[in-house]
Amino acid sequence: MPVKVFLAVNVKSSKAKEVQKNLRAIDEVLLACTVSDGVFDVVAMVEVTDLDDYRTFAIDKVSSVHNLVDYSSFIIMDE
Repeated sequence: MPVKVFLAVNVKSSKAKEVQKNLRAIDEVLLACTVSDGVFDVVAMVEVTDLDDYRTFAIDKVSSVHNLVDYSSFIIMDE
């Protein structure tokens, strides 16, 4: 069963659209949306095969997104 994760992202000032676009270009990202009036700038939904794949995704792909400052991961337990 695949693992889905919400990825909540903080970006450098005025770079939310750019980060959103760059996240959407990653195969594992199902959805990436800019958000307002909250702690985060972009929220994405990610689907991977297992938690080891998510670890690799986070280390290799998320950390390389330009203008992404920080992120939090929320593993979806039940849909």
